[in-house]
Amino acid sequence: MLDSRRKNIKINILTVLLFCAISALLTIAFIRLGTIVLNSDGSFHFLRLEELYDDFRSGSTAFIASHTFNSTGVGTFLFYPSILLYPWVILRLVFSPVTAFYVWYGFMLFVTMCIAYYSMWLFDKDRIRAILFGVLYSIFPYHIHLGVVHTVIGEFLAYTFMPLFFVGLYYCLTNRGKWYLLGIGWSLILYSHVISAYLTLLCAIIISIIYMIIDVKSAKKIIINLSKNVILVILLASFILIPFITDFINSGIRSPNSDIFGFLDSFQNIFGLSITNTADSNKSVGIFAIFTAVVGGYFVRKSRVKEKVAYGIGIFFLLCTSTIVPWGLFNNTIVGKVLGVIQFPYRLNTYVGFFLMVTFSLILSKILHSADNRRAKLLLFSGMIVFLVISYYGSLANVFVQIHTLQGNILKKNAEPAKIIPNDAIIKNSNYNNIFDYSILYGETDYYPKVAFDNLKDSSISAEVNPKINSILSHEVIINGERKVTTPKVAANYIEYNVKTNKKESIDIPVLAYKRTKVMLNGKNIDYTISSRGTVMIDGNKGKNIVSVTYQPSKLLYIGMIISVVTWIGLFIILWLKNLNVVLVRK
Repeated sequence: MLDSRRKNIKINILTVLLFCAISALLTIAFIRLGTIVLNSDGSFHFLRLEELYDDFRSGSTAFIASHTFNSTGVGTFLFYPSILLYPWVILRLVFSPVTAFYVWYGFMLFVTMCIAYYSMWLFDKDRIRAILFGVLYSIFPYHIHLGVVHTVIGEFLAYTFMPLFFVGLYYCLTNRGKWYLLGIGWSLILYSHVISAYLTLLCAIIISIIYMIIDVKSAKKIIINLSKNVILVILLASFILIPFITDFINSGIRSPNSDIFGFLDSFQNIFGLSITNTADSNKSVGIFAIFTAVVGGYFVRKSRVKEKVAYGIGIFFLLCTSTIVPWGLFNNTIVGKVLGVIQFPYRLNTYVGFFLMVTFSLILSKILHSADNRRAKLLLFSGMIVFLVISYYGSLANVFVQIHTLQGNILKKNAEPAKIIPNDAIIKNSNYNNIFDYSILYGETDYYPKVAFDNLKDSSISAEVNPKINSILSHEVIINGERKVTTPKVAANYIEYNVKTNKKESIDIPVLAYKRTKVMLNGKNIDYTISSRGTVMIDGNKGKNIVSVTYQPSKLLYIGMIISVVTWIGLFIILWLKNLNVVLVRK
């Protein structure tokens, strides 16, 4: 028994080393190029990272944006989870900015492989299949698209923990011992991306209901397991949930949610993009997924029910990414309000990737196991890994072409207020800081007070469409109706404006006001009102007015942090003791 345990440890170590080597191979080309093509959500996340980095160096935790997002004090860090960006922050302390990003990207590929490997091992106990699934799931085109093509970092992070979530759900439904994996997986997804957490929650509810209808006798145990996970998630993610409860709900804050589905496409177009195996489109699921969709039924026909279910769910989600599902009919309906948080049905590609790669890993493992001898298996396995690495770079061919052809699109410094960063801007270490001179493509006005919008349906920051927002981004201080552009002084969670007046007048500072915003005038705490543009407004004194705005988190938030840390520590101790006990019993 001891020899078997040592053998397993040795195999796991070799697997981890293999994943390290593969992750390095998948990342090295980007590090050597030292170039980022900035588009889509990229600028939003690079601003988030820079704020965390600046505050971390000063020993502070970011709650509101003071250094970035035009120093408006927007609550991006309150309502968009940032905890899992800290490994990137630490790498930013060691490496140059562009290198730090790509090293972090490679690290996350490695973590994704390890989690996918562990999850598949729990699901099937087939070591070869688990390794293949780890690589397949990590290089799935939509995952690569999220990571380095459009840098949709929140969703990219959430993708990492999907296997843990679904194997946890599987264990809950089949009443196995590791029910807590569902709660751990869902908490980590919630740490990454709230929309992804919402989607996985819907999946868990729907799958659980269907399972209980099919097997009524299991309903009680399933409900108990799910209830235990709910409690675990509340404990682990309390510091994420508390700001929404204390500061967001019924506070008149605009969120990026919608009940209108966008970026819809036909299955024919999705199929065409996918067979080219490109990662530069968010609609592509890659040639492996299409192959699996076509032939997977043949390979799972004699397999266990769980394999057939995984294949069926994968096909269902693949169809749901297209206009085969009449998404447009749900706009402005009850269904639209429930599912509208998806915004873009192509987000379901994450689930297509998970379930169809479960089936594809089964296909490849069957081919491997059919080999006559160990040497043949090793050669075939090595060939598969090499082919997968080549296919990864093949899926990024257009991205590398873009990097070379757009070299003239180097992002320059900017001095124009509220100017939006150009799409496909080229970022290198030498011009990295120029990102922060601009307003960003998407997400600049997320979590603004609704009153700041003259047109809630349009998030444009132009003076014509949303003049209030434009004035905030342009640092316009309004003194009794008169506007004056003033440069603020900033520090971690701190924004200061120096305003001179000839008499006592109302002063509207271009810093967003939230429930726990605190204001000081000439060093003294004062009351304030919220202006018509959702910003801090005070009664100023004659002469010099130093107005400083900070954010004071609720004590509940700090309690939530403590609860989360204690729960994680307690969970690790319990699992370690449980594992130790199993080892001693086997001895």
